[in-house]
Amino acid sequence: YQLEYLSIPGNDFTGTLPATLGTLTKLTGFFAYDNSFSGPIPEELGLVESLEEIALNNNRLTGIIPESIYNLRELQKLYIYNNAMTGT
Repeated sequence: YQLEYLSIPGNDFTGTLPATLGTLTKLTGFFAYDNSFSGPIPEELGLVESLEEIALNNNRLTGIIPESIYNLRELQKLYIYNNAMTGT
């Protein structure tokens, strides 16, 4: 897919973030803050090697930061505050 920028903040979206986000291989920015997404951040998001910025703050996400996120060499900004995530 050729999508480079996905911005869906402040829409009161609910449910979980889909694992299919990992198929958006050209994505550089993913902005889904100020919604009501729940559940974990999908491990597959870490497959999008072009990601430079992820904003998932102000949702209801749970769990830990997936290990795959740490492998994103282009990632410069990760916003995940104001969620119900665990870990250190």
